[in-house]
This record gives sequence, structure tokens and C-alpha cells, in this order.
Amino acid sequence: MLDLLTRAKNAIETYNAQLRVNSSNIANLNVPGYKAMKISFQSLFEQILNSGTAASDKVGGKDPLQFGSSVGVASTQLDFTQGNIASGNNLDLAINGSGMYAVSPDDGKTMEYYRAGKFSVDNNGNLVTDTGLQVYGFFGGTLVPITGLTGYNVNNLSWTNTGELVEYTNNNWDDTTNPPSVNRDTGFSIALTSFSNLSGLTQASGTAFAETEASGSPLDYQLPGGDFGSVQTRSYEQSNVFYTGEILDSMEAQRAMSGNLTIARMISDEISNFISKIS
Repeated sequence: MLDLLTRAKNAIETYNAQLRVNSSNIANLNVPGYKAMKISFQSLFEQILNSGTAASDKVGGKDPLQFGSSVGVASTQLDFTQGNIASGNNLDLAINGSGMYAVSPDDGKTMEYYRAGKFSVDNNGNLVTDTGLQVYGFFGGTLVPITGLTGYNVNNLSWTNTGELVEYTNNNWDDTTNPPSVNRDTGFSIALTSFSNLSGLTQASGTAFAETEASGSPLDYQLPGGDFGSVQTRSYEQSNVFYTGEILDSMEAQRAMSGNLTIARMISDEISNFISKIS
């Protein structure tokens, strides 16, 4: 009886983990650049009581006698499928492809990697993410922090389709009668990188990600238009959470938990009856 309670307990804990993942995904439904978590399960501790026998000319064979013990979490991983692209402000920049931006929370001592493309210029002239991480790009072919932008009209700063950060003559982005033209080039271009195993990254600062042994080191940095994709100006990437799918998965987990709770109550009642008879 006690082993049955253990199985039910393991199953309840496993499906509770699924609900935690679903809850986290739904909570981040409207967070730009958020990547949904996915969870998968495995059967635990298979019990093989008899491995079975082969058939002979006179006697039929027997199939193995086996019982599964319980269920557990096999893995959790990030889903790096691309989210929808939405219109943003003048400094926003979305990626179409597998690329990621290089950002840092500590002046380059550690690097993190970012997808959303929500950018702004802080009071010190640094290009930063929506959570204040320093953005890195190319200047003269070298990867450097994008900074020193105080001398530009921030409202007129934006990107070209090939990833150069320039100051335009105006910010009438949708005005075909008086379209902006390039006034000054800052000299900076955005840098893209990627990983051999994106799902091996871990969540870090906000919606930035950190490398792990599973992800491997970042690949070579490139300008947009290469292996890591192109960029879309004045746009950002939305969360890739599929709301309906998360709700359906949550309902399935709740049903599984309910079933295992019912089994646990039945076993508990049987144990109580047994104790009452021998006491």
C-alpha cells in the first residue's frame, strides 16, 4: 500500500511542476522577448518481475511481467521558436532568425544574450535594454559597448535595415511626403550571435539569457544579414507563449493531479480500515 502512496505522491509533484511552468508562461504572456518553458515527463523506476519466456514447439511463450512505478520530470527547456513582431519605438530592433544580441549587466565582465530588441538611450548616453543592460555592437570591426550617444538627437536615432545606428534628419518614419534621411552615422552597428543549442541557455536578467555547458559558447559575432538572420527596424519581438495551449496543458495536469489525489485517498482509507481492525 505504501508504495502506491509514493507513486501517487510522485505523480502529484510532477504535475504540480507542469502547472508551475504553465503559470510562469501565462504570467509572461505580454513580456517582450519572453521564451516559453516546455516540460516533458518520463516513467520512473520500471519494475520487471519476470522477463518472459520464448515460445517453443509445444509451449507458448510468456510476455514480461512488469509494473511502472510512477512519473517524473524528464526535462525542462526553453522554446526558442520566434514570437510575433510588433511595431515599436525608434530604437527598437527585432530579429528575424536565430540571432541574439550581446548585452552585459556589469560593464562586460559577464555577457548575456537578448532577443526582444527593446532599446533606449540612458542619461549617460549608453544604449540599453528595457531592463537596463548595456548593449554591445561593432565599432570599426570590434565588439564594444554602444555608448557616447549624448551628442545625438535621441528621438531621431534609429537603425538602418542592415543594422547601422544612425541619426536621421527627422523622425517622420511613416511620412512618405517628407521621409527622414541620414544626418549622421554614429559608427556603431548591432552585433548578432547565436548558439549551437539555444535550448541549453538559462534565463538570466529579465528576458536575457546566460550560456551554460549545454548551450556551448556563443558563435562568432556577425552583422545582420548573415547566418543569424536579418533585423526589422522600429520593431520588437513579442512573447512566444501560446495561451490556448498553456490553458489546455494546465487542464490536463489538473485532471491528472485529481486522479492521483483520488487514488491517494482510497489507499489512505484502506490503511485506516486495516489499522482500525487490528487495534
